[in-house]
Amino acid sequence: MLAAFLLTGNSFSQENVLTTKKNKPLLTIETTGSFDLPIMDLKGSDGIRGLWAFQDYGTNIGFGTALNFKFGVYQNKRIQLRPYLTLGYTHFVNDDSRAFALYRSTGEVSIGFPYVTEYSTVQTLGGVSNLRMNMPYLAMGCELGVYTDRNSRSSFNFGLDYNINIITGRIYQTIYGQSETYTTYESNLRTGLGANVSYSYKFQENMGFHVGTRFTMPNLFGKSSEMTDASWYMYLLDKANTALNPNLSSNRNMAYFKFYAGLSIFIGKL
Repeated sequence: MLAAFLLTGNSFSQENVLTTKKNKPLLTIETTGSFDLPIMDLKGSDGIRGLWAFQDYGTNIGFGTALNFKFGVYQNKRIQLRPYLTLGYTHFVNDDSRAFALYRSTGEVSIGFPYVTEYSTVQTLGGVSNLRMNMPYLAMGCELGVYTDRNSRSSFNFGLDYNINIITGRIYQTIYGQSETYTTYESNLRTGLGANVSYSYKFQENMGFHVGTRFTMPNLFGKSSEMTDASWYMYLLDKANTALNPNLSSNRNMAYFKFYAGLSIFIGKL
């Protein structure tokens, strides 16, 4: 009986070694939803008024979604290295209980703001305004997963990526006694950097969940300020250019935190 017990125990021990050696996924697909918090020049300091004064971009809160593909390329007992590709979308909004009339230095209403070759002032009027800023993005980076258990079910993950962003949006205004008007952001291509910290847990062989936070600077590279000739359209105007407007005296840097959670699907063994 003792010999049989020792033989059985050794067999189980060898099987456990074999199964834990190849239980890290070859491919991980994550679907994610998020609450996004704007900071730096993306966050409004004075509601939407700061946007028209070229101080910031006037947003308050945001939400997003993402589809993430992670590929296992190297591993040992406790870690796994994973290049990843993310297709994501972030949407920022704000509401203001004021409306703003845009004037040239001559006092005439500026048609097609921002024709900013002249001084522009902002006058607060009775009414309401709101904005939305859309940021679809593509991120390419690499992640290090650090496992906390011998069965490779639980891991903390640290990632860094280069991202490509298309930034657009629209600002709506309704002055009391007048019809609604809006100004549209042209599509603006910007690139930046992002960093992720997350925790993931595999509760089934091919399925799990993850939670985490992400910091992104979407317009770190490629800043530009230029004037459009289309009425009620404007570009992002994130590069210092006092020739367009004296208020554009410095570069404007967007950034935001993303707090996310979602489901994970694990495919294959590495």
